[in-house]
Amino acid sequence: MVLWLGAEAPGTVTQVRRQLGDRGEAIPNRYTYTIAYEFRLPNGQMAQGHTQRVGDFFAPRDMAVGKPVRVRYLPGAPWLNEIPAVHWAAGLERAIVTVVGAGLVALAFRRPKTMPGPGRRSRRPG
Repeated sequence: MVLWLGAEAPGTVTQVRRQLGDRGEAIPNRYTYTIAYEFRLPNGQMAQGHTQRVGDFFAPRDMAVGKPVRVRYLPGAPWLNEIPAVHWAAGLERAIVTVVGAGLVALAFRRPKTMPGPGRRSRRPG
């Protein structure tokens, strides 16, 4: 929603922290990093946000403290914000999650098929 309906503002990375230890995946030495950032709204007020990225032992290469980033946020709710991923795999992952999520929502609102009540038999031919 932020990517499609959001506005864009310049921001700055304020902190990069490694969380816990190795992720224990098939590719060794990969860690989860929390990246904090701040950005200025059109009215001059500063807003903050954070995201998580996966990187090697030397931190995510594209994020460093003081690095300028572009931030997308919802104008009516600037606490809903993110740093858009520029890697094609991250975009593909988002598309897959969006399609699966929409499918689950559609299943939740689908009308159930009517089942025969207790003591009733279903009519089957033959």
